[in-house]
Amino acid sequence: MDWITCTKSFVSVVEQGSLAQAASTLNTSSSALSKRLSWLEKQLGVQLLKRTTRNLTVTEAGKVFYRRSVHLLDDWQQILAETTSTYGEVQGVLRLGAPLATGSRVLVHYLDEFLQTYPNIQVELHTVTPGQLPDLNLDVFISRELTDFNSTSYIATRLFSFQAGFYASPGYLEDRPAIETPEQLTQHNCLLFGNHGHEQEHIFENNRRLRLRGNFTTQNPEALVAAAVAGMGLILVGQNTVRRELSNGLLVPVLPELKQPLNAAYAYYPKLNYNHTKTKLFIDFIKQKAGASG
Repeated sequence: MDWITCTKSFVSVVEQGSLAQAASTLNTSSSALSKRLSWLEKQLGVQLLKRTTRNLTVTEAGKVFYRRSVHLLDDWQQILAETTSTYGEVQGVLRLGAPLATGSRVLVHYLDEFLQTYPNIQVELHTVTPGQLPDLNLDVFISRELTDFNSTSYIATRLFSFQAGFYASPGYLEDRPAIETPEQLTQHNCLLFGNHGHEQEHIFENNRRLRLRGNFTTQNPEALVAAAVAGMGLILVGQNTVRRELSNGLLVPVLPELKQPLNAAYAYYPKLNYNHTKTKLFIDFIKQKAGASG
């Protein structure tokens, strides 16, 4: 008996709902699975499953052990993939976490090329809340710099810089007064990101402050860009966020010299006792692509 085999067996029994189905999935016998489960419970000193001839119920201790085991077994597979990739083709699942705007508007733009370059890597992209702390269940956690986060469990690396500026559709600008100074922005409808109301103060370079007003706010970056393309107003975003719309002429810069202070996106990844081959390949790729165009 060994921990990995028995834990895999336990996870399979929980997920399949019965010894017979789990045994079929694992290509073994029900009696062999039963022995593994008994060994596991003996080693842990707790009951993981309540078994009768008709029912199988997971105990509270079993639920805790199951949740942790799923992640640990996944990490084990990652270790194996990282180790074998040292001598062969890089492979395995890369779990990314990023805010919605970064994930859907920046990372997705580069993922196709990354996956074509490394065809044996699979990517899981998870949406995280802006300002959220890194999650150990993710291989790479992308966010703005977390100034109050000083964990010895993570490595942080700067991915790319960005500056937010104003953009609008040509149709919107044709029907409104020309915008030649920052102060004239107050005469225009601004589409605002977040949940801070329809009037927001923003800081720009040289400590210039502008109070923007608008009739539409959202925490959905896709909706914000779509509203700007539809001619509803101006948006204040980074160039990477609207790269596709700019290249297609759907949006154009407004007062391009007026920008917010330079900011940066960081990648956080956990310190582990094995190589981060997939993680490092991804980070280097994004640095090269997004950094060069940021």
